[in-house]
Amino acid sequence: MVPIAFSVRFFDLDAVLVDDALLSSDERERVGRKATPLLRQRQAASFQCLRLTLGEVLGADPSSLCFRIEANGKPVLAGGGLHFNVSHSGGVGLLAWGPRELGADVEALIARPSDSLAEEILAIPELEAWRALPTTLRQAALTRAWARKEATLKAIGSGLRIAPRTIEVGGFWHEPDAPTAATTLRWTHEHEGRRWLGFEGFNGVPEGYRAAVCIEAEGD
Repeated sequence: MVPIAFSVRFFDLDAVLVDDALLSSDERERVGRKATPLLRQRQAASFQCLRLTLGEVLGADPSSLCFRIEANGKPVLAGGGLHFNVSHSGGVGLLAWGPRELGADVEALIARPSDSLAEEILAIPELEAWRALPTTLRQAALTRAWARKEATLKAIGSGLRIAPRTIEVGGFWHEPDAPTAATTLRWTHEHEGRRWLGFEGFNGVPEGYRAAVCIEAEGD
């Protein structure tokens, strides 16, 4: 299999010095609807990091980039040419971009990895494997499974309209030995005749977080 090239970048959203002039009027309005200064900072920082990074990649003025929302709620670049996906958990942001449809997710370690929560997230074989783990490993494993599933569901454009427990994402209970190149395949998923490839173990993932990216495979 020829590796699919895509890129990821992590951000400390709480440390970003926001320049409102870079944001669109719609983005500023969305920021203003957030309930607290901290949430407004993180939302604005996420928009700004997206614009600055894609502007850098495309050689374009960040403030000139236009986005639209697809029917499934997924934001895309107007005019196409580059696919991207954004995720944030607390003050950590993740942006992934590449040549094909993709989804990305970053998650702080689940505070209470209970059996009932695992039942909502995991398919039956995965749940059995998770229950067989030592309790000291369950928190990281469940967080990793959740990140994989969220990335997959975002990639295919369904969000949580598909229950996470109805899809399987492979051996999430095995922590990657060390950060690796984004070309390390971790799981695959088939959906409506399209094949999706999942990756994790990226450099730059902050301590206490797990991240995953799922990208559409090349056609045969």
